[in-house]
Amino acid sequence: MKLNPPSTGFASTAVFLSASLWGLYWIPLRYLEGKGVDGFWAIAMLNFPAALVLALTMTRQFTQQRNHLNHAILIGLFTGLGIALYTAGLIYSSVVRATLLFYLTPVWGTLIGLFWLSEKTTWQRWTAIVLGLMGLLLLVSGGGSVPLNIGDIFGFLSGVFWALGASMIKRFDEVPLTLMTMFQFFFTALTAILVGYLTRTVPLPNLELIKDYLPMTVLVSILIILPSVWVVFWAQKFLFPGRVGLLMMSEVLVAVLTASIFLPEEKMAMLEWVGAVLIIGACLVEVFLARNHSLNTKSVRGG
Repeated sequence: MKLNPPSTGFASTAVFLSASLWGLYWIPLRYLEGKGVDGFWAIAMLNFPAALVLALTMTRQFTQQRNHLNHAILIGLFTGLGIALYTAGLIYSSVVRATLLFYLTPVWGTLIGLFWLSEKTTWQRWTAIVLGLMGLLLLVSGGGSVPLNIGDIFGFLSGVFWALGASMIKRFDEVPLTLMTMFQFFFTALTAILVGYLTRTVPLPNLELIKDYLPMTVLVSILIILPSVWVVFWAQKFLFPGRVGLLMMSEVLVAVLTASIFLPEEKMAMLEWVGAVLIIGACLVEVFLARNHSLNTKSVRGG
């Protein structure tokens, strides 16, 4: 069943606010790792409870949604890869660097929108992309250079996979929201464990640690991560991926701001703050100047 499209402003605001919550994702991850939980297991612990809750809520509807299973698995696989690699980057690189590399997503999203979704990209969109990329470059250059590491590679690849998954959400907008979100959380948890084993030896988790921190991870997973992912997925049924990628840059500001406050080694210099302002400027260009650029799902579909 197709969803009635909301107003452009409402969907855009929902993405902006939900993505801002993602800017705090690094806090429970770093907390669990600091308590002795391996980073990849921490990612799995923060995502599997949400997958389980969604699976339990749709047991009766599953047979009715089998026709969408293939597309739901594809969406879940690519978005799950994106989130798993992004959160791995938050652990194994700096919060700022991993977040910035993920937010090359608007570039990939706009290119995918042009060549796959037949999106007519406006000058406002290009202006926003240029502002965003300038902000990213300033943020990277403002704090000094650090050697490329595995976390940086995770961060870069996460943006590519996320853009592909986001484009699939827009392209296959008939896929039920609960089904695709369930697979996203499942593949995020599974990918984290698999990548951990492929990149290095990941020890089995300490059962005592899991028992101690399971209540906290379940609450964060279900009450914070699940709603924010749900809203972003919902909005991506109506918004083009390039626009979503730009709006999700709100996460960048939250992540770098909180990291600069709580992580002394990630304090931001003046040039980095200028970059952050440019990124927010990119979001404002997208939201306010491009509001006449209709979501127009019907025109893209020919209906």
